[in-house]
Amino acid sequence: MTSFDDLVTDYAAGRLGYANDVYNNLVAFGLLPSHAIIDIGAGTGLASAPLIENGYNVTGVDPSEPMLATARERYPQAKWVRGVAEALPFDAGTFDVAISGQAFHHAEARTALGEVKRVLRPRGIVAIWWKGLASDDPIKQLRDSIARDMGVAPLNSNWRGGFRDFYSMGLLDPAVRVIPWRTIVTLSKFLHYERSRKIVHDEFGASAPEYFERLEARLRETLGEGDPILPLSYVHFLYLAKT
Repeated sequence: MTSFDDLVTDYAAGRLGYANDVYNNLVAFGLLPSHAIIDIGAGTGLASAPLIENGYNVTGVDPSEPMLATARERYPQAKWVRGVAEALPFDAGTFDVAISGQAFHHAEARTALGEVKRVLRPRGIVAIWWKGLASDDPIKQLRDSIARDMGVAPLNSNWRGGFRDFYSMGLLDPAVRVIPWRTIVTLSKFLHYERSRKIVHDEFGASAPEYFERLEARLRETLGEGDPILPLSYVHFLYLAKT
């Protein structure tokens, strides 16, 4: 299995953040400027970047030291701690808010949610989200067709299996928000993003370089040379609850 330690360069160069409405929903759910926030599976700090940049007190946790090194370089005003979601290295009741963007599927959900409940204060906010290309997005359809041509089922980096574990943990006021988002990226950034996807390396194995070559070739057939712009249509799934 591929490690994120090996993907940090492409991850830092290619990963996008999230729609403003994710953070607007957090504020509407009770996020305050005084809150202490833990970002679980923080990676390079993408999920918490808008919060850090607006002066929030953020502590990021991730098992990958190379990812954390990038986060420390980008956002030295936050705290970055090595650790795993299933055994958070903090005392009970340390934080007011726990967030996790595009990461919780790498953890054992029930154990990690138990840790979230432990480190949050009463009425703490839980916000866990994923985003993925919409099913009708042409770029998603293109990369799915390439995968099928190579004998690999289309890949999905969103949460799979629904939110059953989330709803069974006794959290209060649970809700799920579906948030569409349209954005644009350069071709070079998108190719870095694809190379940063752990699931691609895991599922394609030794054929991953061939997949990346085919993807770039097909995109250039339409977009041409240089570094053209790609429009992308995403959908976010945001889970919210309180302890």
